[in-house]
Amino acid sequence: MNDKLRTEEIKKVFGNKPFTSDDLYHFYQKYDPNLKKNTFRWRVYALKNDGVINTLKRGVYATKSKKDFEPTVSKKLKNLFSKVQNQFPYVDMCIWETSWLNNLMVHQAFSSSIILEVDKDAASAIFAFLQESQKNVYLNPGKHEVEHYISAGQTSIIIKNLTVTSPLQEVQSIIVPTVEKIMVDLFVDDELFVTYQGAELKSIYQELFNTYSVNQSTLKQYAHKRHTKDKLISFLKEETSIDEDELLI
Repeated sequence: MNDKLRTEEIKKVFGNKPFTSDDLYHFYQKYDPNLKKNTFRWRVYALKNDGVINTLKRGVYATKSKKDFEPTVSKKLKNLFSKVQNQFPYVDMCIWETSWLNNLMVHQAFSSSIILEVDKDAASAIFAFLQESQKNVYLNPGKHEVEHYISAGQTSIIIKNLTVTSPLQEVQSIIVPTVEKIMVDLFVDDELFVTYQGAELKSIYQELFNTYSVNQSTLKQYAHKRHTKDKLISFLKEETSIDEDELLI
């Protein structure tokens, strides 16, 4: 089976550069000129299933050399998520903390925040619930709160509305955003994430692309959902030093 898939040869031929479905098909045709399309599609499935290649967007692949984004979940984060989920079991939500970005930045952030995104209809109730036991809890804070309170060196809990169809994943039994969602949210919610703008945002994006497998179809779809697709694409292409061969959006 490995001889038919030629996994090691694929890694050598394509390296870390993206390649198309046609590129891969022609690669196999060198060894099997009469290769049927159905057989080829089965091989692509097998390569994905074995973790040899990953999809960057429809019909474009890369060898699986970068890591999946699976951040370390702190005990505090896990406990907070469980507490809210137990009280509001039917509410869609996700949680993350801005400290996940520290190693991607030029300068370490002076403060950190826990971002809890929940269904819009439940946001006020969850805010009231957390205020009973937690300090520094904010509901959809504006520029004034961010500048005068949230950026004052303390850990804050920020409750914001969860965008419908946000790309999410499960890590260590809690629901967190995917790397694509974090990238778009940092760009759109610039007043909330003011600490992570400018040169820091460029550094974060570059390090994420260098380190993790970014699904550009997911990135583009979510950016479109948040009405910023064209602006984000222009920023990635014109303001960052991400290799053009990696930017397929």
